[in-house]
Amino acid sequence: MKTSLVSYKIASWSLLVVGFGHTITYLTAPNTPEQNELITTMKALNFNMLGVDANIFSFYTGFSLMMGLLLIGYGLINLLLLKNNQQSRLPVNMLILNIIISFFSVVISLKYFFLIPVVFTSIPFIGYSISLSTRKLNI
Repeated sequence: MKTSLVSYKIASWSLLVVGFGHTITYLTAPNTPEQNELITTMKALNFNMLGVDANIFSFYTGFSLMMGLLLIGYGLINLLLLKNNQQSRLPVNMLILNIIISFFSVVISLKYFFLIPVVFTSIPFIGYSISLSTRKLNI
C-alpha cells in the first residue's frame, strides 16, 4: 500500500510542479526580437467570437495561463483527495481517470512540446499506473 500512496503523491506533485513552472516561465521569460515580431503579428490577427473582439495573442495568453492553472488545480485536487480519504485507499475510478488523462497529456506533449513537459506528464502517467497496480483490492 505504501508504494501505491508514494507513487500517487509523486504523480500529483509532478502536475503541480509543471503547472507552476509553466506559469512562472510564461510570465517571466524575456521576449526575443523574433518573439516580439511574432507577438505583433498575432495581435494583428483579430476576430469576433460571440460578440467579443479578440486576437490570436489574447487567446494564446489565455490558453497558456489556463493550462498552468488547470495543471496546478488537477495536482491539488488529487493531493486533497488523498489527504481527505478516510479509508487510506485510492479509489479505482479516480486512478483510472488519472491514468487516462495523464496518458493523453503524454501523447500531446510528445507531439507538440519539448522534453520537460514530456517528462513532467510521463511521471504522473507512470505514478498513477503504479498506484493502480499496487493498490490493495477488497475482493
